[in-house]
Amino acid sequence: MANMLDRQLRHNIRFTYNEALEFIVAMGMVACGEQMDAMAQDYKIEIDSMANAFYADADVRLSPHTLRELKFFFGHNFLHKTLDFGFYVSICSNPEPQNAEDWIASLEAVPAEWMLTEMVFGVYHDKLEELLQGRDWEALKGDLGLLAALVKDTPPHVEVLQTQEPLLECLAHPEECKLRYMQLLRQFYKDVFIHWKKQLQEHSEQASAHYEAVFAAKPEQFIREIHKNEPDIFTSVPTAFHVSQASQVGNHFLIFTTEAGNVGWVIFGIHNERVFGPAADREQTELFLKAFSDKRRLDFVLLLKERPHYGQEIASALGITPAAVNYHSNFLFFLDLISVKREDHRLYYHLNVERLRDLLALTAKIMLD
Repeated sequence: MANMLDRQLRHNIRFTYNEALEFIVAMGMVACGEQMDAMAQDYKIEIDSMANAFYADADVRLSPHTLRELKFFFGHNFLHKTLDFGFYVSICSNPEPQNAEDWIASLEAVPAEWMLTEMVFGVYHDKLEELLQGRDWEALKGDLGLLAALVKDTPPHVEVLQTQEPLLECLAHPEECKLRYMQLLRQFYKDVFIHWKKQLQEHSEQASAHYEAVFAAKPEQFIREIHKNEPDIFTSVPTAFHVSQASQVGNHFLIFTTEAGNVGWVIFGIHNERVFGPAADREQTELFLKAFSDKRRLDFVLLLKERPHYGQEIASALGITPAAVNYHSNFLFFLDLISVKREDHRLYYHLNVERLRDLLALTAKIMLD
């Protein structure tokens, strides 16, 4: 059975560099630099020297106006795609990697109404029923007037609450919004990305070759231990792993339905193995204590102690968004305190009770010996 799963994973998963995807990830990371730094400190991650140099260079090369536009469209919550959601749809609905410059040019033909509709979905995808008030999403696509009225009456989740006003501004001026967006993409490409794209690709492809070899040797183990996901989700979805220098650490799985079927892309951080691999005892103890400095992570664990839960259940029980569930679960994944398993067409989070006992014992040893 294990051999069959490994064969399916090898058949459905490939590693490839997608320049358009790296371009968009890089824009988001520059826009959310302060959030990245705070998260790195939380997770005890050291951002590598190339990434620091890239972000510093972007701040120097971009004009104050372009930086403001970058923050306006990308600088809200890098774990929760919002006003930039349409770009991920556009790129990740294509099973083949795309050149950044060609992809930007292809957006000229995309209607402003489509871009704005995807913005709304990006902000409200985890609060869609409340936004729609019984209406059908497919029927509303492109009706920007009605969408604007619904957005005005429905605050987004607290983690992305600050996107409501920019979204309303864009909905009121769709053609101008598209022009601003296109100008921002072209400016960032010309002023920043073009100077770094060769280095970004080289670093990403070097890491990709390593991860592809690790995956090929033990596919199921790679997905469970380094990608931190349930292998079964890849048995029916052809998926490309884009190893991202800009992302540094992350396991974002994006899946979109197209006329040709489902298409999956994973934005896989270049340093995932270093972060998800074994840490020194003291570092594990520090991160273990840090994990429960946030009451919501303690509540998360106590919830799973009762029984396994799927993501939306956890979000509802803790009063947080699915994006926040992802954020807090990453912390617990780092410590191998939780795992995910597919049951009844859902991914359930399970508490690794023995691992919790081991970490409690290790913490006592470090602090009391």
